[in-house]
Amino acid sequence: MATETSLPVTVRPARAPRPAVEDRSLRSAVAVVASGLVLVALLVGGGAMVATLVDLASWVGGA
Repeated sequence: MATETSLPVTVRPARAPRPAVEDRSLRSAVAVVASGLVLVALLVGGGAMVATLVDLASWVGGA
């Protein structure tokens, strides 16, 4: 004899509500600007370092 239950034969889990779609364009724009500023800072710092090394080499070579 089959045992009777109060649940239906197929029980589907309740779906979680989908999160709202975010607009990521502003976040992407901020990331692009920030990475550009970092790149410029690295280039300026590298150029200053090369200029310092050239100045130091000319000072050592001239002495």
